[in-house]
Amino acid sequence: MIKIIGCIVILIASSGFGYIAGSRFKYRVKEIRLLMVSLQMLETEMTYTSTPLPQAFESVYLKSSTPISYIFKKVSQSLKNHNFSTVGEAFEKALLDCKDIMALSTEDIDILKSFGHTLGSSDIDGQIKSFKMVLKQLETQEAKAEEDRSKNEKMYKNMGFLTGIAVSVLLL
Repeated sequence: MIKIIGCIVILIASSGFGYIAGSRFKYRVKEIRLLMVSLQMLETEMTYTSTPLPQAFESVYLKSSTPISYIFKKVSQSLKNHNFSTVGEAFEKALLDCKDIMALSTEDIDILKSFGHTLGSSDIDGQIKSFKMVLKQLETQEAKAEEDRSKNEKMYKNMGFLTGIAVSVLLL
């Protein structure tokens, strides 16, 4: 009886681990999409309403969904407190602080870091070009993330369940 209960617990736990590992792929796609929407809001704030950067980042933070909104909140706070000499440094620090709570890949974060260093360093036309470039790069990343999700999400979920069955069989 104890072995059967142990097997059930192992099966549930391994299925849970598989589900968690597989869901990371789904969350990456979702976060890239949210990031693209947030960057479009930031572009609007900066280029069309000429909002100063700290207020623009705060406005996007208030309108964005978590965990992406935390990036904009941290940048806004850093700029208001004058913690960094450039927007790029504040953006990079915010990305590093938030990377553990997001499902974004290292490549996604590198794209955002390089984009952050272009913010506030050129005129409006240059900013618009930077936004278009980063959005195009994120569209490519979204397609890759969707492909990874379709390949790997189900595999991890099934692998967790099957590992639980294998361990349970070994215990019996």
